[in-house]
Amino acid sequence: MFAKTAILATLAASASAFTPTTPSMAISFPKLGKAKTAKAVIPTVPDEDKPLTERLGGVGVSKPFAEGFDPLGFATRADAQEMIKYREAELKHGRVAMLAVPGFLLSEDFHPFFPNLPKWEYGIFALQDTLEQSSGVVGLAGAILAIAAFEARSFKAWEVPEGTPGSEASTYFKMKTDIVPGATLPAGPWTSDKLSPEEFAGKQTAELNNGRLAMIA
Repeated sequence: MFAKTAILATLAASASAFTPTTPSMAISFPKLGKAKTAKAVIPTVPDEDKPLTERLGGVGVSKPFAEGFDPLGFATRADAQEMIKYREAELKHGRVAMLAVPGFLLSEDFHPFFPNLPKWEYGIFALQDTLEQSSGVVGLAGAILAIAAFEARSFKAWEVPEGTPGSEASTYFKMKTDIVPGATLPAGPWTSDKLSPEEFAGKQTAELNNGRLAMIA
């Protein structure tokens, strides 16, 4: 009897050695190697939310407007391309206004090209009398052609029109982002190749401020 019991115990132990391991019986070991670390995600700030001190190199920011001069909030609705277009338009309008200020002061009493005009006429009446002369019409046509030729030089600053107008991917009416706004005809002693970056930025800010004052005047 004792021999039979010993034989049965031996057979049971040998059979349990081939029993499949259940999940609760499994032992997990940590994997060796470098642990993967999550990459830090840096949030991107939209161009519209950036302060003017960080846009277009901070040009145009000066006292008493330490955060930039944008009373109507155009910059808050403009991305990088739109901001360049706004700055180009601001510079052109400012330059025209600066030329117009001495014109207001001199043209009513000083017009050597049209000596037959009376010196007491003002505004629209002086323009009408000027255009009634053949030399005045020639002068107006020459001025329009000169302006058109100068403006044609700025065509290279615009993107080649592609896509559907009005769509997000369209390049219609969009300017390139690698240009200097207003640098259509760089000439004179104040160009970027003749000044340090700090001096050039100062000249750009001075031109903007003078143009803004002339537009207000």
